[in-house]
Amino acid sequence: MYFEDLANELILNIFEYLDIINCLHACHNLNSRLNYLLVNHHSYNLDFRNTSKYTFDNICQQYIPLISHQITSLHLSDNEETPNLPKLFLFQNFSINQFFHLQSISLYSIQSFDILHQIITHCNNLLFLTHLNLIKCNFYYPDNEPQCLIDDIWRLSKLTHCILHQNILRKIQLTSISVRNLSMKYLILENITCDMKGLSHLLQYTPCLQRITLKLMYGFPNQQLSTPFLSITSLKLVYHGHIDILMNLFHNTPNLISLTLETSDIYCNGYQWEEILINSLCNCKIFRLKMNLHFRNYDNINEQVDELLETFRTSFWIEEHQWFVRCDWNPLNLFHHLTLYTLPYTFKDCFNFDAISSKSTCPNDIDYCSYDHVPILSYINSEIDLTNDLSLFSVHFPNIHHLNIHFPFHDNFWSCLSSLKRLTSIEVRLLHTDIAYFQLQKLLNQACHLYSLNIYYSKNLSMRLFTLTSSSIRRLDFIAESTSCVRYFNHNECNILINAPLGRHCEILIIGLKNRSSIVNLISAMPTLRSLICHCKDDEYTTWNLSSVDDELIEWLRIRLPLTYEISRNEKQTHLLRLWIDQKIFNNC
Repeated sequence: MYFEDLANELILNIFEYLDIINCLHACHNLNSRLNYLLVNHHSYNLDFRNTSKYTFDNICQQYIPLISHQITSLHLSDNEETPNLPKLFLFQNFSINQFFHLQSISLYSIQSFDILHQIITHCNNLLFLTHLNLIKCNFYYPDNEPQCLIDDIWRLSKLTHCILHQNILRKIQLTSISVRNLSMKYLILENITCDMKGLSHLLQYTPCLQRITLKLMYGFPNQQLSTPFLSITSLKLVYHGHIDILMNLFHNTPNLISLTLETSDIYCNGYQWEEILINSLCNCKIFRLKMNLHFRNYDNINEQVDELLETFRTSFWIEEHQWFVRCDWNPLNLFHHLTLYTLPYTFKDCFNFDAISSKSTCPNDIDYCSYDHVPILSYINSEIDLTNDLSLFSVHFPNIHHLNIHFPFHDNFWSCLSSLKRLTSIEVRLLHTDIAYFQLQKLLNQACHLYSLNIYYSKNLSMRLFTLTSSSIRRLDFIAESTSCVRYFNHNECNILINAPLGRHCEILIIGLKNRSSIVNLISAMPTLRSLICHCKDDEYTTWNLSSVDDELIEWLRIRLPLTYEISRNEKQTHLLRLWIDQKIFNNC
C-alpha cells in the first residue's frame, strides 16, 4: 500500500507528528488530494525559533500565503538563533491579523519596542487568540509607551493565558493599568516585581484570575489588600517582605487550593505554618514551601536544625497531610545559609555544593531523593582539596535540562547526575586545569542531547577546549560574560576552531574576534554555520554614533557577503554584530 492510498483521517494523523517544515516539504505538490488536505484540513504550529535563514525565506514566500488561515500557533524569536527574524517576518508583508484562526502567539527576546507594539496591536483583531507569551523581551522604549503596551494586552478580549517573562515590564507600574480584562484566568509574571499596591490594582483590573505567578516585594504597611479575591485558586509566589503582609494576602484569597511559596529571611516554624494553614488557608490541598534562611548564630548548627524540624513533626504535618520537609545547608559556608523545603522538591532550580548536610522529617532519609521536577541545576565547588573523602547526603537529578557548573568538582557530584539524557545546555566556569577538562569531556560523553555550550570568563580559555568531542553540540558561546572577560580569537585560533570537533558541526557561534576578516573566513569554512554573533576588536562603532546612517563594519560585510544575509546589531548590546546566514547561497557562490 502506498502513502497516497491511506484514508484522509490517517494521513491527517500522520501530519500531526511532523513539524510544519518537514510536512510541507515532504507532501506539498505530490498530488492535488494531499495539497487539499494540507491547505484546508490541517492546523499548523508555525515555530521559527530554531530555523535557518534559507528555510525561513522559503516558508514565508512559498507556503504561508497558502496556509495562513490554518495557522493556530505562532512562535517568533529575535535571539542568537534567528537574529532579526520578527522584523523580517513583518517585512514579508504579513500582518498578524491575517492569521485569523490564531489561538496562541509566543514572542521571544524581542529587541524592538516598535515591532512588539505592532504585533500586539494587530492581535486585538484576532477573534480566537487565547494565549499570549512574551519571553525575555527586553528593549529601549519611549517613556510613556510601556503603558500603552500593557493596556493593549489587557484589551485582548478572548485572552485566557498570559506569560510576561523577565524585563519587559521593569518600568511599568501595575497601578497604571487602565483596562479591565474579564477573560484572563492564568497569569505568569516571571522576574517582574510588584508590591501589594500594584498587586491589588492588578487583581481589580483582572477580576477573573484563577491562577497567578508573581514576585512580591514588601511595600508600605498601608499597602494591603482590602477586598477578598475569591476567584484565585492557585498562587505561585516569590516573596520578600514581612510576614504580616503575607498573612493579609492569604486572608484575602480564601479559596486557594494550591500554594507554592518561596521566601527569604522569614523565619516561620512548623507550628506557625500550621496555624496559618488552618486559620487562613483551610481549603489548601497542595502546599509547596521553600524558605531561604540564615542561622541565628554560628554555634550548634545541628541543634538549630533539629529544633526547627521538630516543629514540623506534629500530627498535622506527618499524619494528616504527610507533608514532609527537608533542611539543607553547607557546613563550609561562612554565611551559614539554610534552605528548608517541602518534599518532593518541586521548584525549577536548585543549587548544589561539594559539601551539603541535610536532615528531614521523612521516616526514611532516602525517601524523596530523586528531584524529578528540577530542570535547572547550579553547582558551586566549595572544597579546595578535592581528595577529601566527603560523606554527604546524596540526591539525584534525573531531568536536568540546564547545568551551570564550576570546575573542577568533587567526584561525589557524579552520583547526583543519575542521567544527563535530557541535558540540552551547559554553562561552564573556571575551566583552567587538566582535571577540569577531563571532567567536562566525561560530562559531554554522557549528555547525548547537549545542544549549547557556554564558556564564562573565556579570556583565559585554553585552546585545549577544542580537543573535546561531542556529537550533539551545535551552539558555542564564548561571550557569556561582559567584554572584559572575553577572549578575542586571532586568525590562527579561528582555524583551530574551524577544524576542531566542536567547530565542525557548529550552527550557532557567539565569539570575540581580533579582526573582521575572520567573520568571512569562519562563514566560508564552517558549512553548517547558520548564525554568527561576534564582537570585533577593530569595530569602531560606538553608542556615540548611533544616529549615523552608515555602519562602517556592516557596510564592509555587505560588500563581501551575499545580499540574502541578514546583518544587524544587537539593539541592547551594540558592540555585538549579528549575522543570520543563508548558507545554501554562500556555498554555491
